[in-house]
Amino acid sequence: MSEKLGRFTLDRANEIARSSFYTAGNDELVQALVDEGVMRVMEKFLIYYEENKSAANLIITMIYSGMLNKITSLKWSDVYGNNTKGFVTVLDEEGNVSKSLVRYLKDDNISKNL
Repeated sequence: MSEKLGRFTLDRANEIARSSFYTAGNDELVQALVDEGVMRVMEKFLIYYEENKSAANLIITMIYSGMLNKITSLKWSDVYGNNTKGFVTVLDEEGNVSKSLVRYLKDDNISKNL
């Protein structure tokens, strides 16, 4: 990828991450979206590019697609890829066992409360 095409890709990724997704000012999330979009272009561009077709349109579509995949993955993991959901087995008072899917809450200060 040329320097000019790389700059175009990075600029579009920053634009899309900041304007198309609600990030609540979370710079880490914005950077994760940019990284995901740019990496998708780097990995897949030459596979999908067809000569005499719009490279810019393909790049923008791939960036957006990569970012959507990242946002969707956040249902199961945090920005760093750590799993945030899992099954918990509960035994109620009658002796019934049930499993439910719960979202883990990460608390870096949990030791202070113990």
